[in-house]
Amino acid sequence: MLIHTLYQPIIHISKGKILGYEALTRGRGKWELPENLFRRSYEEGFTTALDLTCIEQALQILPRLGSKKLLFVNVEPATLCHAFIKGREGELLLRKATRHARQIIFELTEGMKGRDFPLLKKGVSFLKKKYFRFAIDDVAGIGSKLFRLLALRPDFLKIDISLVRGFGKNRFQQGLVARLVALGQRYGTLLIAEGVERKSELAFVRRMGIPYAQGFYFSRPKPYLDTP
Repeated sequence: MLIHTLYQPIIHISKGKILGYEALTRGRGKWELPENLFRRSYEEGFTTALDLTCIEQALQILPRLGSKKLLFVNVEPATLCHAFIKGREGELLLRKATRHARQIIFELTEGMKGRDFPLLKKGVSFLKKKYFRFAIDDVAGIGSKLFRLLALRPDFLKIDISLVRGFGKNRFQQGLVARLVALGQRYGTLLIAEGVERKSELAFVRRMGIPYAQGFYFSRPKPYLDTP
């Protein structure tokens, strides 16, 4: 199964500059979407191996990233514990990335299962000791799971595309985003709006006080880095 990495910029809205890039894994054919890739990996038991391969490919861009921009990389909870903490292969991978540690943000999905939390907590503690940072990805609601994750003091919280779309007539969505902004301020977590595709969506994100955004409005994922 062949995979490759695309990069999508994350924009500092008020400055109009690139904060960094999210590394997005893609496969071939029916495995193009990462959810299909990882669904198969869970079914056949090679999730950690696949995840390490995706991370290693994503990190290859670091020498061309520059010293000030960030790289957001997705990671599975099992990889955090079994590979990074206990596994030699994961340890070697992080050792190679140590000189760029302060530029690498590991993204952990908010959609994780409750049983993953102990692994996640151990993994986050391990990453922080190595000076890596982390983000909570795909946040689409507020509940006990989110508060447990916020207690780990994430550096970034990424607001799911479902809350950015159709905001205009949906007061519930507007209220939910406002609460997420308040939580970000309370926990010292910076917010990123995902899936911004229209000027009106960007205006909404700016009005809500969210400092960063990514989406097709700015750039589609590409196999190379956009010019700053």
